[in-house]
Amino acid sequence: MLIQEADMEYNFVASENYKYLNAFIVSDFIDLPIHIINEEGFIIFVNKAWSNAYKIRRDLAVGKHIQEVMQNELQYFLSLENPYPADESVRINDLTSSHLDDISNESAALKALHQRKKISMVTSSSEGNKIMVTSTPVFSGLNEIVYVYTFVQNLTEISKLKERLDSEIEMNNLLKSKLTSLMDKKETSKLFGKSKKIRDIKELIPVIAKTDASILILGESGVGKEVLAKEIYLNSNRADKPFLTINCSAIPENLLESEMFGYEKGAFTGAVTSKPGLFEVANGGTIFLDEIGTMPLSLQPKLLRVLQENEFMRVGGTKKISLDVRFISATNEKLMEMISSGKFRQDLYYRLNVIPVKIPPLKDRKDDIRILSERFLDEFNKKYNKRKMFNESALAGLEKYDWPGNIRELRNAIERLVIIGEKDVICENQLSFLAQSKDQMPDSQLNYNIDSSISLKDAVKKYEKALIQDALKKHKTTYGAAKALRTSQSMIARKSKSFGINKDWE
Repeated sequence: MLIQEADMEYNFVASENYKYLNAFIVSDFIDLPIHIINEEGFIIFVNKAWSNAYKIRRDLAVGKHIQEVMQNELQYFLSLENPYPADESVRINDLTSSHLDDISNESAALKALHQRKKISMVTSSSEGNKIMVTSTPVFSGLNEIVYVYTFVQNLTEISKLKERLDSEIEMNNLLKSKLTSLMDKKETSKLFGKSKKIRDIKELIPVIAKTDASILILGESGVGKEVLAKEIYLNSNRADKPFLTINCSAIPENLLESEMFGYEKGAFTGAVTSKPGLFEVANGGTIFLDEIGTMPLSLQPKLLRVLQENEFMRVGGTKKISLDVRFISATNEKLMEMISSGKFRQDLYYRLNVIPVKIPPLKDRKDDIRILSERFLDEFNKKYNKRKMFNESALAGLEKYDWPGNIRELRNAIERLVIIGEKDVICENQLSFLAQSKDQMPDSQLNYNIDSSISLKDAVKKYEKALIQDALKKHKTTYGAAKALRTSQSMIARKSKSFGINKDWE
């Protein structure tokens, strides 16, 4: 029934090819021009696209020899063993006879019939388009050719489409790059929290970020002052320029000046070459001065001049260097008290404190502990390939703790909870180490006032002695103290003797 109905619609198909009719019907719905010849070279089928392309009625083409029908067409170039050049520098529209070996008037279909293999040939249409004709012989079970199936491709149109596609791909890559940049900025944002104080800071960021006014970030150690500084930087007009952090407390006083301003050759012993400072490297970007309260008094007027004049000189230099940077500073010190005691310049303070931003300690933003804990849990689950989760009692326990070390302490605690323990569920009883670690902190650590009259080496010894002494009092044995302080028993015994710690703890 199907063949009879199809025969009425496709009466231009030679009667001896009814068994292939269903395949021909499918070809009629393909947009590429297609013609099919039998083993003698006579056309047995053309599809609608072919008829439209060559402007020959289908009933006038079927039954005629392919050479007769195509005799008015232009020359075909010799067949291509690989119709798509391996050298991508040869574009489709540049494909000419220089890429071929010979020219032939014989159609691709006849060549495929005679050579008994797939043939691809190139010609030009009357409109000047490059055309590729590909003919494929179809064999019977007796290895005899039944017919040759030929389709035609407009290479010029394909080339235009390819150019459009390349253009769209380029535009897509550009948009993807911009989206990735935006997503990176969003994902690198670590200013998490829903408490009102954090929401107020988040609302302030876009307002202050777009200016070049100096910002002073205040807050206890571990609250995330550098995180906020980077958040301001990422939302600023300088986000595509450098962001450099200078920790004023981590660099020795005698090196801090040369690190900030750089130095010229011969400026001091060992300066065998000139070197740009961090200010110079960050030019155009943002400089974050962390722990600004520890900056030596001798360097403060030089920093003040940079803020006032937007220029500086290298150590040992005579040439002024213009500077275009945005300064963000941070401290956990009470600068007004330091000003009163003469340890910090008042004029520098006002230059740095154009826009003050205070980050509250974690104990004053309990609403954020749950969010931060979940964020850190997700981070360390990925890092250590774990599947840990909190139960409700654990989250409640985290919220009850005061977190004297703030977010830094919370993050370290979550990392420990992920690493230690085989069970996937983190329970409240696993938080006991928080209270223990706090109890193990000596009073001298909790209320430790640094004596500026002693050297760093002596201060370290004083602190180490107090730490060991408190641990011995609490645990009563050198073994217990060593375990609590995560060191060896022999180390505790040797240090105790060295520090002259008496044995009233026994």
